[in-house]
Amino acid sequence: MSINPVGFAPSTTAVSQTSPSVSSAQQSFASMLENAIGTVNDSQQTANQMVTDLANGTSNVDLHNVMIAMQKADVMLKTAVQVRDRVVSAYQDVMGMQI
Repeated sequence: MSINPVGFAPSTTAVSQTSPSVSSAQQSFASMLENAIGTVNDSQQTANQMVTDLANGTSNVDLHNVMIAMQKADVMLKTAVQVRDRVVSAYQDVMGMQI
């Protein structure tokens, strides 16, 4: 029984023709990272605003929705920290390789 890996390119020419340049890959990664950090920041700000509104009684937000927003923001922040730790670890592994 043969198991084929997912996303395996049948030839190396197909990979070299579709691979982006280094600068476009860096820009793509940078924009993806910026969007992810922006999303985490937005969720934190939304949760903080909801807590403030609940404490002041200035809006019709209920405790249930505030707690859900706070948990979502917490999970997103923890995920971002774990991704950052993995990226730093991968960078250190690459830098530690001998050529």
